[in-house]
Amino acid sequence: MTHSQWHNFGIVVKRALKMPFSIILISVSALFALIMHDLLGLFVLCGSMAAVAAYSLVKLQDEQFIRMAIREDADRRRAQDTIARTFRIEELDVESRVRMKTIVKLQNEIAEDVADSPIDENAAGLADTVAQTESLVDRALAMAQQNRELQRFLAKTDAGAIEARIHSIQTRLESETDPARQSEIQIALKAKRQELEDYRAIEQAGVRIMDQLESIECSFASLRARLVLVKSTDIKDWMSANEELRVELGGLNSSVDTLEQTINDVLLIGRQGT
Repeated sequence: MTHSQWHNFGIVVKRALKMPFSIILISVSALFALIMHDLLGLFVLCGSMAAVAAYSLVKLQDEQFIRMAIREDADRRRAQDTIARTFRIEELDVESRVRMKTIVKLQNEIAEDVADSPIDENAAGLADTVAQTESLVDRALAMAQQNRELQRFLAKTDAGAIEARIHSIQTRLESETDPARQSEIQIALKAKRQELEDYRAIEQAGVRIMDQLESIECSFASLRARLVLVKSTDIKDWMSANEELRVELGGLNSSVDTLEQTINDVLLIGRQGT
């Protein structure tokens, strides 16, 4: 079995063991074995465990039970992710926090619209589309957190002071006549100009992150609006709509890929400068 299949197998078995039948049977037999404190009690306990194992095997053939187990596990993990995400969002600056809360709200509404649709979300491919929107939320949050790091660097750096220093070095260079000293001053001037250039690159990256967050928010609003407008019960109509959503999400992911590479580059610059 694949890793995913083993994971689902474990989820189903775990749910079977948590069912009232399993819990009561094991609890009663364990209590009986403790009271009897002999081979009979041990045999009863072993028999109960065998019965629970057989019960689990039966449940592994029950498609509805399997679907419920997988859905409950997904809901549990989603709840944990939501809590962790909420704490991360609250640590952002005001503008990023408001933007991220809107993005999360829209993504939740998209997921609810798909869940409430009159067709099989897996058959129509909508489940994968929802998963893509969830991934984009996580990527957007990661970018927002990186923007916070960029802004901290910018807050510690005075661009005006760098420009003034460049002007001062340039003035010294123009008045210097010694070739050796000119060479030294030119090196210092080049370093300061590079520092200012790096500052501008980091500043621009922060602007691009906020623009990208706005783009994700607008795209999610558009996706949700299109889902709401699909009133058909024909799976072909939903599949057609889903294909349009996938194309748009693909473009959005590509845009995020490019920006993430830029952010990583400027973050490296910022760390080297600290």
